[in-house]
Amino acid sequence: MKIVLVGAGPRNLSLLERLISNAYEVDQSITVTMYDPFPIGGRVWNPDQDPTFLMNTVTQQLTLFTDASINHSTAQSIEGPNFYEWATKYGREYIIAQNLKNTDTFLDELTQISPNRFSSRALFGVYAHWYFERVTATLPSNLEIDYQRLAVTDVERTDDGFIVSLANEEQVRADQVILTLGNTDHALNLEEQTFADAAHANSSLNYLAPTHPNEAKLEQIPAKDDVILRGLGLSFFDYIAKLTLGRGGHFVRDTVGELSYQPSGLEPHMIAGSRSGLPMHARGVNQKVHAESYQPVFFTEENLDKAAQANHGHATFDSFLELVRKELEYKHYQNTINDLAVTWPFNVNHFMNALRDSEDLNLTAKAFGLADQYIIDWDSLLNPVAKMTKDVNYDRFMLDYLAWDIADANKGNIEAPYAGAFDLLRDVRGVIRYNITAGYLSGDEYAKFLATFNPWNSLLSVGPPLLRVEQMRALIKAKVLTIAGPGLAVTATDDTFTAHDNRDGVWSAKSLVEARLSTPDLNTSTNPLIMKLRERGILAPGHFTSPQGPDLIVKGAQMDRETKQVVNIDDQIIPGLYIWGVPTEGWSWFTTFASRPGVHDKNLQDAEDIAHNIFKK
Repeated sequence: MKIVLVGAGPRNLSLLERLISNAYEVDQSITVTMYDPFPIGGRVWNPDQDPTFLMNTVTQQLTLFTDASINHSTAQSIEGPNFYEWATKYGREYIIAQNLKNTDTFLDELTQISPNRFSSRALFGVYAHWYFERVTATLPSNLEIDYQRLAVTDVERTDDGFIVSLANEEQVRADQVILTLGNTDHALNLEEQTFADAAHANSSLNYLAPTHPNEAKLEQIPAKDDVILRGLGLSFFDYIAKLTLGRGGHFVRDTVGELSYQPSGLEPHMIAGSRSGLPMHARGVNQKVHAESYQPVFFTEENLDKAAQANHGHATFDSFLELVRKELEYKHYQNTINDLAVTWPFNVNHFMNALRDSEDLNLTAKAFGLADQYIIDWDSLLNPVAKMTKDVNYDRFMLDYLAWDIADANKGNIEAPYAGAFDLLRDVRGVIRYNITAGYLSGDEYAKFLATFNPWNSLLSVGPPLLRVEQMRALIKAKVLTIAGPGLAVTATDDTFTAHDNRDGVWSAKSLVEARLSTPDLNTSTNPLIMKLRERGILAPGHFTSPQGPDLIVKGAQMDRETKQVVNIDDQIIPGLYIWGVPTEGWSWFTTFASRPGVHDKNLQDAEDIAHNIFKK
């Protein structure tokens, strides 16, 4: 049996281990070939990239190895260390033995490594290399493994399998093909193309389209010039780090722990904004061990089942959101009353029991005498600038807002009144996915989920390391960074880009940077393989039935949720052709995450399920 893995990123690396382990259980001859134009680890985790770029998960909560929390069908797993364990036990010796571009930086990083540190993406790429060598060091006699730094450009079905076309114009036969392509490049939309055309017509303008931050040509932006950054998400923090730390600036922490920025004189002046005008909340200081996960009280599969049963087998988005809100409110109030600096005028156990039985936790909290400052105001939490008048200084507001966020996040992702509640959204992602895969949301209700809950979830729980938010605040204080108000819009003229916000702010610049990745979209991806499979109807957007109107067509490729096999435009499963990860976003939910040990991680379970399906015959 010939198996082709398209992509050498974390998902296919974990799958590779499951294929190796399963190969011990069979007699047939097996060849597994992995293709990727980038090094082991793939595009995002390239060890040669700038180590300035940080991961968004602490070291102890990262792994490539499967573990006992995964439901194994038959084959036992190859055990190995999580990222932190590798860094402390094997990292130094391995790095010294390699010829790496960033060797000195990696060795310095290892001296500061801790379970709760946010490592560089480049160092995780080194871990991925070590992992590949570890799992392929000893193979069963019936198995051959090969890795080639080539892109796959096409996959065509035949009567007995597939023909896989490579970038060097060679073709190979395969019985099973697994597509794990990650974030691909996309065609520019009309607005982006207008900006690109303006920059092409005028050499004094710089326009950087959406791309991976490590690949953005930021050296084109002159020192001290104004530059407009569109986007305040995770990529934004990569860009501001690269344009400051990457240009010789540095941050200093004073005696009370506050950061200030010492400029090099080589950085530009950054004007950044987005539709909301708000950055994501900082991740709370980690207080959880690698396998620790919050156990929900309200937002459970059982309660989702009950909500669906009460509505003829279909849940509404509102019933879903009500359970999520109650869970966040419960954790918020639990953390609030655990503040030992406050004496509460009630029995804490009575209060918690009342919350568990409550239909409206905010009203219950008020009835027990909690002051307004402790009550969750959802409107203010999700959009604190909605009622802000134009006479309010937005820089001052942003400094105060970030100071509040930093202070709360410093209390920890278990104990902080807000960050501790926000973090539970990471732990209940499996329950969120259950609501989708169980078929409880119709197309209409799922559209509400995508439009409302996705940005809600991103704002609260997908934010950057706390350090990055501290740095953002220091840059604002240093006048190196200006945050535009909500409603950022940019126009291009012959010789300048002009940004406007809905607070009458106006800025002009010669450089415009899309500080974000493209939204995954099967229809606009320019990846040659995806384009060809889409054109032939092999890959097709997923669709959700809407009883009151047309089906909802999402942007991600449809696959069978159980086996991960591709479902084509005719709703037919393509046996032996699999797809998982980012290109399925929309059909799948929240695919941009790294595997976490000990918590029945979805990536690791998906790898097990794919391997089981391949070998079950």
